[in-house]
Parts: sequence; C-alpha cells; structure tokens
Amino acid sequence: MSIDTATTDSESQTDAKPKRHRRRTSKPGLSLIALGEPLVWLTGGALVLCVTMIVGLLALVLYWGTFTFWPLPLIRVELADGTIRMGEVTRSESYTISSDVVGNMNPDLAAAANGLLGGRDSGETTRRLFRTGNFELTNEDFNWVSAFEIKEGSESKPTWGVVLERIEWGRFYGEPKEFALRHLREVAPPEEELASVLRFFEANRWRLPPDDFAEFDKAIVPITAELNAARAKSVTAFLAGFDAASGVRGEATLDNRQVVAIADLGGDQNVEEFVQVWEGAEAAWNKFQEFHNEVRRRYRKRRSLEKHEVGKVNRELEDARLNLKLVELDNETAILQQATELASLDFTINAIEQSRRETAELVATIVKRYQTKPEVVKFARQLQAAEDADIEQQLQTPVTRREELRAELAQTPEAVQTEVASFLKVNEEAVKATAEIQLEIDKLNAENDRYQLRLVTADGIDKAHALSEIVRAYVPNQLTLGGKAGVYFSRWGEFLADDPRSANTEGGVFPAIWGTVAMTLIMSLFVVPFGVLAALYLREYAKAGIVVSAVRIAINNLAGVPSIVFGVFGLGFFCYFFGAYIDGGPDKAGVTPWPASSWFMLLAALAVTAVGAFIIGISGSRAHPASASSWKQVASRTSIALWVVATVLVVLLLFTTPFFEGFYRAHQNNPKFGKGGLLWASLTLSLLTLPVVIVATEEALSAVPNSLREGSYGCGASKWQTIWRIVLPHAAPGIMTGMILAMARGAGEVAPLMLVGALKFVPELPVDGIIPFIHPDRSFMHLGFHIYDLGFQSRNSEAAKPMVFTTTLLLIALIACLNVSAVALRARLRKHFGSGQF
Repeated sequence: MSIDTATTDSESQTDAKPKRHRRRTSKPGLSLIALGEPLVWLTGGALVLCVTMIVGLLALVLYWGTFTFWPLPLIRVELADGTIRMGEVTRSESYTISSDVVGNMNPDLAAAANGLLGGRDSGETTRRLFRTGNFELTNEDFNWVSAFEIKEGSESKPTWGVVLERIEWGRFYGEPKEFALRHLREVAPPEEELASVLRFFEANRWRLPPDDFAEFDKAIVPITAELNAARAKSVTAFLAGFDAASGVRGEATLDNRQVVAIADLGGDQNVEEFVQVWEGAEAAWNKFQEFHNEVRRRYRKRRSLEKHEVGKVNRELEDARLNLKLVELDNETAILQQATELASLDFTINAIEQSRRETAELVATIVKRYQTKPEVVKFARQLQAAEDADIEQQLQTPVTRREELRAELAQTPEAVQTEVASFLKVNEEAVKATAEIQLEIDKLNAENDRYQLRLVTADGIDKAHALSEIVRAYVPNQLTLGGKAGVYFSRWGEFLADDPRSANTEGGVFPAIWGTVAMTLIMSLFVVPFGVLAALYLREYAKAGIVVSAVRIAINNLAGVPSIVFGVFGLGFFCYFFGAYIDGGPDKAGVTPWPASSWFMLLAALAVTAVGAFIIGISGSRAHPASASSWKQVASRTSIALWVVATVLVVLLLFTTPFFEGFYRAHQNNPKFGKGGLLWASLTLSLLTLPVVIVATEEALSAVPNSLREGSYGCGASKWQTIWRIVLPHAAPGIMTGMILAMARGAGEVAPLMLVGALKFVPELPVDGIIPFIHPDRSFMHLGFHIYDLGFQSRNSEAAKPMVFTTTLLLIALIACLNVSAVALRARLRKHFGSGQF
C-alpha cells in the first residue's frame, strides 16, 4: 500500500506541474538539407517573387492608367531660334548629346548646344516632351524640347492658355482672341416674294431673243427698285435691334459673304447676318462658357437624328430591297436593277414636275401683282412658255424609259409586280422622310453655326472653331484643385459612356466595354454546359481504357494550342463554312448538294440505322441475367457504333440537302453570318476555354466523397438521380472555379478576335431597339483588341500610350468584376454544400 500511495502522490505532483512547450530540436546528425529548411526558404522566396511581379504590374498599370485624365498645366517656352512652343509636358528624360548631332542643327540651336558642350564631344542634358497639338496647322502632335534650346527666362505659364478637346484633329492649344455670335436676318414674306420674282427673271433672261434684252432690262427696273426698298427697310429694322455695347464689335455679312463694318454699310446692300464680336480673352471665354452646353445639346440631338431616325429609314429601304432581291431569286428574273432604275426615274420626274409647279405658281403671283405693268406680265408668260418647252424636252427621255420599264414589269409574275410596287412605295416614303429629317438637321446645324470661338496659337496663327465641334475646353493654369477634379471625372465619364474619336486616341470605349462583357457572357453560356457534360461523362460513365485516355490527352493538348490557331479555325469553319451555309445553303458553303433521290436514300439509311441502334440498345439493357455479361457488352458497343454512324449521316443530310438554300440568300454582297461576328467569336473562344472547364469539372467531381454516392444508392436512387441531386450540387463550387478561369482567359484573348469579328470601330451595337433586338451576326469592339489597336496601329503613338494603360486598367477591372461575381456565387454554393472541396 505504501508503494502505491507514493506512486500516486508522485503522479499527482507531476500532474500539478505546469506543462512547458519545448522547442523542436534537431536530431543529432541531421543536416538542414535533410530537414528541408532551404526548400522552405526557396518556396517562400518564389512566392514573394511572384507576388512582387504581379503587384508591380498592377501598380504600374494603376499608376499610369489613373493619371491619364488628370489635366496638366500649360507651359509656354521660346527657343533659341525664335520658335515658340506651348503645350502640356507629358514626360521628361535625360540624354546624351554629341557634337555630331549639333552639326545638323540650325545655327541658333547649334550655338546653344555648343555652349552646353564647351568643346567636349558629348554632354548630358535633359529634355521634355511637349504635347503641342494643333495638328491641322503643324502636322505634329508632340515635340521634344531640350533644356539648352530654351531661352533663359522665357518659360512661363500663360494665364489664358486654353485646351480644346475636339471631335476631329485632336487637341488645340491657344489663347482666346474673340467670340463671334451670328444673327441671321429673317427675310419677310414680301421681300422673299420680290426676291423670288427677280431671281426668276434674271435666271431665265437667256431664254429671250437678244433683241428683247433692252426692253426686258427696262421692265424689271421697278422690281429691282421695289426689292431694294423693301430690303433696305428690313435691314434697317434688323440692325436697329442691336444696341452698341462696350467691348462688342458689330459686323455685317453680305450676300456675297463679304464682311463689312457697320459704319461702311451702304443703304442698298443685302445684309444676310449681323455678327457680334466679343474681343479679348476674358470676354471671349465667358461667352464661350455661356453658350457651349446649349450648342452641345443641339449637336447630340443632331447625332441622334442621324443615327436613329435616318438609320431607321435606311433600314426600311434596305429591307425592301432585300425582299425584292429574294423575289428575284425565287422567280429567276433580274428585277432589282430595273426597280431601282424605276425608282430613280420617278424621283427625277417628280423633281422636274415640282419645278414646273413652282414656276407656274410664281408666274401666277407675278400676273396678279403686276396687272398694271403688262410688259412684266408679257415677259413672265414668255419665260414660262420657254421653260415649259425645256421641261417637256427634259421629261421626254425619263418618261419614255419609265414606260418601257413598266411595260417590262407588266410581263412578270404577279408576285414580282406586287413586290416591285411595295419597293417603289417604300422608296418614295423614304425620300420624303429623309427630306423631313434632313430639314430638321439643317436647322440644328444652322443654329449651331452661329457660334464661333477664335483662338490664336503661340505662333500667332488665328484659328476659328465652331462650338459644336468642341467637346471640352478649359483654362488649365486657372484651375483650382476642384476644377481639375471636375475635368478629370468628366473625362472618365466620357471614357466609360461615349464612343471613341480621333482614331480611338480620345473619347470613350463604351462599345468596347459592351462587346467585351457580351462576348464573355455568351462564351460562358456555351462553354460551361458542354464542358460540364463532357467532364460528367468522362468521370461518371466512361470506362477507363485507351479511348478515354486518348480523349483526356487530347483535351490537355488542346489547352496548349496557340490561340491564333483557334482564330483560323473559327474563321474557316464558323464564318466561311457554317455561316455561309446559314446564309445561302450548301452552295454558298462550297458543298455540292446531292440529287434528291440520293438524298432520300441516305435519309432512309439514317432511319434504319437509328431504329437499329435503339432496338439493340433496349434489347441489351433487358437481356436475361444469365447472358447479360456477354450480350449486354456486345449490344452496348454495337448501339454506340450505330449512333455514331447515325450522327454522321445527320451531318451529311444537313450539309448536302438540295432543299435548303439558306435563310439570307438576298445578302449576297454583304453576308450576314458568313463573316465575323459576336456569335462566332463567342463560339471560337468557347473552344479555346473548353479544356479549362472540363479539367476543373473533373477535379470537382472526383472531390465529391464516395460516401455520398453510396448513401444515395443505398436509399434506392439511380445513377442519374445520384448525379443530379448529390454529385452535381456538391461539385458546383468546383464547376464555378472552371467557369471563372474560362472567363478570365476568354476575356483577355485578342488574337482569335482579330479574325472572327472584332473591329477597330463599329457604328452599331449587337443589341438595339430594332427587331429582333439581338443581332449576333454583327461585328463588335473588344477592349483587348482596342488595346492592340492603340498600341500598334495608332497614328499618334504618344497620345495613344496613356490610353493603352487606361484601357488595360479598365479591362482588368472588368474581368475582376466578372470574376468577383462568380466567386460570390461559388461561396454561396460552398456554404450551402459544406462538403465541397473548392
């Protein structure tokens, strides 16, 4: 008992002592290499290196892409040779100048360079890159300016230096000189009537015999005097409406576009407009700010009319032409050219008849107005008769040709005549609608043309700018921090929501954003279902063997094929073969259709093959257990072989049918699906990313515990029920991982898109308000291709360089947003199915 008690006390004392965590010590005789310590440091260093490279790349893109739109100050310098440069300094660098280079400079700059060298063969100096703009005047956008070239004390920041961002020609740098506001004189009806009468007489004077010229000139003298009196009264009233203001200069523009000061204006001169001119930088800039937003609103309205209203009319006309072309193909008659000529003749004849009616109305007005002056009435009727004779002669040829065409059309089938009549009606309505829209566009243009800002460059060259062509203007050297932020965010808004301009070096990338997102989502809709089904069969149904191993090897090798190869395949198969088949049937795709008898024989063979495959497959599944092991295997293989043959026969039947001539036969010169487009680009990238989805899905399926499958089978579920209700839900996070990887790779690809649909600029998006609203056949813009175009196809590489970084930043952010959305969905699935391994 004493021994047991002592032992117990000893154990209790030992338990009462606090536990100490001893440091792990190396066993004697083991080296650091055996313990793996160097490998730990090596793997950690590799991780740090990878993270540093990724973070460094993202930091570089973020830095340059973020500051692209920040407004820079405007610098003005005078060089030693008297040249003046004014612009934004985009970057600076140090370089070495040698005496050999100095010999090619002009004398003034050479003297400055020799002063820097001081007799040495070379010397270090700095230079800055000025963005000087004004390309239409200098044919240059950027200029390098070395430090030694600048006159001492000549560098300054002009207070009123202005930056104009324009629709065309890029940026313009200058100082405001004056702002001009044109006021058009409204011509009263009496004056317009007199002017029309006088124009009629003067324009047709040549129709009279030379002996009547003297009498004619005498007869229209009172009309001229009456017009001058009415015009002088109107001009006086018009000019009286403008009060003289300090700092405002008034000018009158005559009908011959001559500009005359108000003091030099004669009483009989035809003033078309009065121009108010605000002189001085501050006054001109204030007026510009007052009217610019209003002018831009009218400009956007005009662009909307041109894009939507005129576009709608053109589409209706094009649809009518295509319908007529289809009827022409169905009836094997060359009718489209005749109908087009007939429409042109109708337009010409209507225009001539309209001119005759206007002349008749004008002569009736002359007769009524000058009843007391018979010589005027006599000449008016005489000129009308002469003009009518000319009109009859002008109408003779088109009317005769029109009757010939109508006679030819009368010999065609009734369906052709009906379609021609519909085409002519649509064409007539299109002409009227276009004229009305163009009238509204002309009014907007005339109103916008009233406003003009004149700038003077650093070289002293004057340049007038219409306000409608100025996208944005600011005085950089007067901007506060808030003002700079306003310009910065305004540029970002334009970049995200507007179309590109100036050869993609300015403006926005909204079409490219839309195209990138749409293509990526459509690609995901194609690649995920097919990739999951393929992986599901390989993992759950296919038996291990040579065929399955070969398929897996092929899938893995497919991931290493260069992306341009996929682009060539997409161009050849999807665009030139499958798309051409959709447009014009087998003939358009380069396949000779089979004769009807042979085609029906092949159809019968397909029916026999499919029925045989079905019967053999059913009989094998219902075989007696005693013979199941042998017969079931033979039946299964035979059934699969027959189904493969049936599939091949279906493809042959589709592409050799003599009964299909395409859905868009009328689009012969402008293929609809037989060219690159959004659909074919998405399918091409689906093939490119298919191995990623298959491999990720297989890994996800293999990660589902077998105990879940066994439990499902134990509850009486079939294999498909187990896959659908147990395996796929638990593998969904892994499938989402594959989709994320596919989206990330597909969204950044460029090479295939260059061949299958991506363009530098597209006027229309694949989705709009036109039935059927979605147009997968249209080409599209893509951010990746936009980056390539900016970096390697731009005329102005220096201006494109910052846009490359900004577009890259946007593409990275866009892919990140798509991936974050998918990751969030994957996290929800993982939370719901806790046993998921991804």
